[in-house]
Amino acid sequence: MNISSKTILKILLFFLMVSEVRAKTTWGFFGHRKINLLAIYTLPPALHLFYRRHQKELQELAVLPDARRYILDEEAARHYIDLDIYDLNKVSFSTWEQMLRRTSEDSLRKHGIVPWHIPVVYQRLVNAFIKKDSLQIIKLSAELGHYIADAHVPLHTSSNYDGQKTGQSGLHSFWESRIPELLGDKLDQFSGPATFISNVQQMSWTWVLASHRELPHLFAMATKISQSMKEAEKYSFEQKGTTLIKTPSLKYSLAYHKALNKQIESRFMASVQHVGDLWYSAWLTAGEPSFE
Repeated sequence: MNISSKTILKILLFFLMVSEVRAKTTWGFFGHRKINLLAIYTLPPALHLFYRRHQKELQELAVLPDARRYILDEEAARHYIDLDIYDLNKVSFSTWEQMLRRTSEDSLRKHGIVPWHIPVVYQRLVNAFIKKDSLQIIKLSAELGHYIADAHVPLHTSSNYDGQKTGQSGLHSFWESRIPELLGDKLDQFSGPATFISNVQQMSWTWVLASHRELPHLFAMATKISQSMKEAEKYSFEQKGTTLIKTPSLKYSLAYHKALNKQIESRFMASVQHVGDLWYSAWLTAGEPSFE
């Protein structure tokens, strides 16, 4: 089989991105790895033992969907949905097939497809369980965890994903990176045992709609806290590896976190619970295969 130079370049860029991903410790990478790790502890003993043996891979592979954005044009759309551009009364809980009868696929992908992509990856995981393909089970479990976690981030449900339309640019990394990084081990909480989900499409919509309802408070508190502090108080410089970066100050970050009233912890733990739910559901649907 002949491989074009363009394909080889994309492969090289992919592995370069994986190396870069592993070197970073921002919320995106920190959070996705931690969510997949904690989800293991929601599983029943028979399944927990299998996932526990592969916990390192589940954490490492959790960040690959983000790395793929650099080599696959279609990847970015899988991480979000701009609910603010839709009439929610018409679009909520719709299937991909129903949406294609209303609008073009290009338009759908332009505004994000996360609630429709989660069921696709879930079904692939069910099939991997049926085949008892351990490599695919772990890969798909890790990636499914990534998309579920993204669906629980309020800013992944709006075209104003970074506060750029409301004069709040940088809000995405502030909410998703800076504060969770400061919380660290405080996010290590048991969310409860995994439960079976029969309708993954419906549940995916439930998750993104719940995230979307958090946006007004998120934006309002960002404005309130920003206006309550002097500009010099809001930012500091921190060393990240060999780079000195400007970042929201500790005082500013903690004030915003307090104003959010545990919004970040709530969405984080919901992610853990629901990742475990779908891993468990895929295993049950596949007939509870044994991996002893």
